[in-house]
Amino acid sequence: MVPIQILLLLLGAINWTYVASIGCWHQPAPPKPQYHTTVFKHCADLVKELAKLDKAYAPIKFSRKRGVGYKVPERWRKNTCFIVIDMHSDNDEDDVSFMDIAVEAASVAAACVVKEPHLGGT
Repeated sequence: MVPIQILLLLLGAINWTYVASIGCWHQPAPPKPQYHTTVFKHCADLVKELAKLDKAYAPIKFSRKRGVGYKVPERWRKNTCFIVIDMHSDNDEDDVSFMDIAVEAASVAAACVVKEPHLGGT
């Protein structure tokens, strides 16, 4: 079993990388495209919405494979904040709850959106 990827994404950022600890993003040097900043309140509101999903505490099998409990990748958006979940490969599966995803996303928001440069992370 491989851990599900949980990312706090923002407008313009398309990095899908899993890391064991929280990694906050930094602006790439110009002329590379610049990331847009996000607002902690938008992310906090989105986390609350995830925590209220039907059966939020029930473990669900997540995978890219057809016929599993919940197919990924999946993304949720609230204003400037995105939460994205995905797996490393097409054959990976993981059993987590929406509450697990909400808690992890809240940790990323607290570490990477509250302080400058307000970009989010993984």
